[in-house]
Amino acid sequence: MLRITFLISGILASINFYFTESIIVQILSIICLLISLGISVFWPDPLPPPPAPDLWSEAPESKERDMKLCSNCGKAVDQKWSMCPYCSKKV
Repeated sequence: MLRITFLISGILASINFYFTESIIVQILSIICLLISLGISVFWPDPLPPPPAPDLWSEAPESKERDMKLCSNCGKAVDQKWSMCPYCSKKV
């Protein structure tokens, strides 16, 4: 809506420039025309509204992977691993 308002202002300034006989009013009309048309062309579009609060799902409470403990160092490793990545021993 703001871009349309500046576009209309530029159109009115060009009509004013066409019909006036005073040099000062013509200069002011040209300045108004350039500024208003420049703003109407380069003014950024407004940001879209924020997403709905129920759009994002809640994080799962349980872990996705089953873990087991290394018999050598005691750190948790993936259930499918056969070697511990920390101590390089067989799990």
